[in-house]
Amino acid sequence: SPALTLGHSNMSVLATVAAEIDWATVLAYAFTVMAAYVALTVAAVASPIARRILFKSRLYARGIAHMVLSREKKNWPKQRGNGVPVFDSLVTKRIIFIRHGESTWNQVFNRGFGYRFPFRLFEGVLTEVVGLLSRSSFFFDAPLSDLGNLEAKKLRSFLTSKEDGPVGKDADALAGVKGTSILVTSNLRRAAQTMAIAFWDRVAVTGEKIYVLSCLQEMARNVDTCALAGPGEPVPLRGLEEQIPDIQNVPAGPIRNLLERRRVTDSGSVVAESGHFNAGNKPLMRNGHASMLEFAHWCAAQDAKTVIVGGHSLWFKEFFKCFIPSEQGHVAQRKKIVNCGVVAFDLKCGKDASGNDGFSIDSSTVRVVYGGFGK
Repeated sequence: SPALTLGHSNMSVLATVAAEIDWATVLAYAFTVMAAYVALTVAAVASPIARRILFKSRLYARGIAHMVLSREKKNWPKQRGNGVPVFDSLVTKRIIFIRHGESTWNQVFNRGFGYRFPFRLFEGVLTEVVGLLSRSSFFFDAPLSDLGNLEAKKLRSFLTSKEDGPVGKDADALAGVKGTSILVTSNLRRAAQTMAIAFWDRVAVTGEKIYVLSCLQEMARNVDTCALAGPGEPVPLRGLEEQIPDIQNVPAGPIRNLLERRRVTDSGSVVAESGHFNAGNKPLMRNGHASMLEFAHWCAAQDAKTVIVGGHSLWFKEFFKCFIPSEQGHVAQRKKIVNCGVVAFDLKCGKDASGNDGFSIDSSTVRVVYGGFGK
């Protein structure tokens, strides 16, 4: 049959290609790479430079593997989300999504591919090469760009403004002055940096930690979605204080004590984080839908009434698509939140009619606090 003939032809081609490969050379290269890796691992025990090279080697290998093998947006159930919770078991949490500011990856690739693109790309590659022996990166787990830092500062100004700032119950939760609320972030630097800058004034007074949730890690193949922070670790925030122009005006409290003693927390900044819920970099076979259910379960289990979340545009959009009923239709299901945009909504948590865990969002509770959605 034609199908058998085609299959036989393909097998013949593969056999021909395999016969032309110098397998001895391939194996020699493979053993050389393995030997170099083992030698580097042994050297890393005593050499800081070897440890940094080993760290970067693993990071680059993981990033390439993720770009090729990632399937986190595949194999989602046809019916997204879970069953709608029934009234008898209903618990409502107020969730406030905050998208990060522009990252260095966005700076290079999201500003168009005109005549300036090669210059931005060259700058990025040069920065990556110069920092080859550091534990930082321009492309992997991309931090905030200069514009992103500025966007985060503008959000901070909005949150602390008495004239033009937030209003209503969300304002009280964002300020942490009424009710119970907690600050959480994904395990990627741009989200954690945005939260630390935007909520600097709140954290300076309360001394609270920002919780790191790996289930919030962005869904994409790009290497900028690969996290530097390992399991149980805080997100690196070194140098954050440079983005606080009025740092000398910090009120009395834990942050001021650290500044006066010239000490930092495990994050590398005076802003503390809790890595208890950070499982580390996402696995290659991660399922994005499962990560959103994990976050919904986590919110339902918290004592706080409001969860303030620093995260990512695609993840947020997919979350809205999962839990806002499709018949309601909402811009949040179609458009991404703008850089440093703030959107609040009610997440209903409970049991559905079958007794299973259920979550839903009534689109009427979705409220833009700052920025809103893109065009």
